[in-house]
Amino acid sequence: MSVEEDILIEQFLRNLLSDEQRNDFLDKVSNDVDFKQKFLLEKQLFETLNEEEWSYASNVDPGEVEEYATLYKNNAERLGNIIEKAKANHKRKNNLRRLVYFSAAAAALIAIFINFYPQKDLSSPEEVYVHYASSYELPSLISRNSEDNTSLIAAEHSFKNKNYQEALNHIEALLEKDKDNSILYLYKAISHLELEEYDSSEKTLNALIDRDLIDSEKGYWYKSLLYLKANEFNKCEQMLNIIIENSYFKYNDAKEMLKDLEDLKE
Repeated sequence: MSVEEDILIEQFLRNLLSDEQRNDFLDKVSNDVDFKQKFLLEKQLFETLNEEEWSYASNVDPGEVEEYATLYKNNAERLGNIIEKAKANHKRKNNLRRLVYFSAAAAALIAIFINFYPQKDLSSPEEVYVHYASSYELPSLISRNSEDNTSLIAAEHSFKNKNYQEALNHIEALLEKDKDNSILYLYKAISHLELEEYDSSEKTLNALIDRDLIDSEKGYWYKSLLYLKANEFNKCEQMLNIIIENSYFKYNDAKEMLKDLEDLKE
């Protein structure tokens, strides 16, 4: 599901589409099964939650996200059993309908975390890097309230399609207008990293850390990945220790990665 489709669904639910756009939207719902499922899920959330809760993307606490990720990763089987027992005990129609909905959502989350956290069998620094960088877990550049969604969509589209040089062109222009957007620094640094422009990536991450923005501490995690990919293992371990000592972003992953690297030395 693309960012453009997410925005389109939101506009439909808020009655912001013209009659022609609304008809086109309904045609897409009728003819696109995946889009219909996404729309029905968003519609259920929109009708169940209030405005502040539904617009969760701008309010989410990164620490909470990691906490829930760990919870699902470690308790997937137990959660499944709880869901089954709850389904058996709920009799009333409305409660069952809501339970089935949230059970499906929980099952989807379990599947995601199983895919994101496979069993590790890491025998080289390259495999360690691939394991921890397989999903950068970057937030979307698109904001519901952004005044420049067109450029942001273009930058994110290029990045997701691995057109990193094109993404950099968009990001550089965006940073000229918004020098305190920490997410742009992350996309820029990772684009340089994927192009193996390690010095430029490091410089960008240092700029993020030095600006002391809300996501600045993420710079240490991405610097550890940068040094790992660049085969600068001592620097990588230094970054991981900084993360662990200060309980920064990816604190638990930093401990695991450090252990994985130490195991390779044995």
